[in-house]
Amino acid sequence: MNIYIFPTELEAEPFRRLSPDSVVVISGVGMAAMAATITSIAHSGGIDDDECLVLCGIAGSYVGDIDVGDVVEVVEECCMELPERFHRVYRQPSPLTSLRKVVSNSVDGCCSNGANVEIENMEGATLFAIAEVLNFRFAEVRAISNRVGDPFDRWNIELATQRLAEELLRL
Repeated sequence: MNIYIFPTELEAEPFRRLSPDSVVVISGVGMAAMAATITSIAHSGGIDDDECLVLCGIAGSYVGDIDVGDVVEVVEECCMELPERFHRVYRQPSPLTSLRKVVSNSVDGCCSNGANVEIENMEGATLFAIAEVLNFRFAEVRAISNRVGDPFDRWNIELATQRLAEELLRL
């Protein structure tokens, strides 16, 4: 069974419409909210071996060959906003989809340094870090809503969340 975690209801709504019987949890935006949500799930009965936590949401792209509306699976996360001596790279030990595999940077705000990464989001590194410690199955699936640095009014959230929902149904 999959437990789908979305940062916001806006990101989850198209998937809820297409898959009303799926287990959907809204975490809130950012690393702290994601940590609290995963901790709550683990504490309230644990995460069974047959369960997979799937973090789903929108992301910004740093690179030109990942377009708005593309859906990708994140296989590596880092937090480049931390001082260099604290940088840590988290890796997905066994990707779960046939989607394009990408490297992501989790940020507290927008427009961080995109060196050596393809997309950015605000929650992914938390999932990777906690999954490493608690040893549960997980995936991070993101739909691109914008280029990093685009003003919010240029983001195409509707296209991204619709494509995300359609792709999640295929998984």
